[in-house]
Order: sequence, then C-alpha cells, then structure tokens
Amino acid sequence: MNKTPNTTSPTKAFRKGLREVKVGDVDKVREDLKSALGVTTRQSLAAYADGKRILDVETAARIEAVFRNYGVSACWGE
Repeated sequence: MNKTPNTTSPTKAFRKGLREVKVGDVDKVREDLKSALGVTTRQSLAAYADGKRILDVETAARIEAVFRNYGVSACWGE
C-alpha cells in the first residue's frame, strides 16, 4: 500500500500564473491566493509561488481556481 501523502510535487511553482495576470488584477490575485493558501504575509506567498513549500492536492486546486477566475488557464511553472 502506498503511504505517501496526497501532495503535489515539492517544486510545483505558480510564478508563471502571476506573470500572466493582468497588471490591474495583480493585487487582487495575490490577496485571493493568500486566502486560498491560508497565509498572511507576502513572504509566505512567495515561498509557495516559488515552489519552496509542498502543496497538497486540495490547495493546488484552490490555486488553479483563483487563476481561472482571472482568465489564466496555465498557472504552473517558474
């Protein structure tokens, strides 16, 4: 039986998605991402955006939903 947790790749980053957001929406997207991740600081958000923190599957789905709300379909990547 596989005992690994339900997590994504530890290097899964979403910087690409942040680059594709319209300039006028960047601050709103960052706030929505902080809420989806349950973090309050920009440093914590940056750690997730850079792929330095492990994401579980549910959190990754919430991140994708935030980007979809702002018209970004492919958010994963450096």
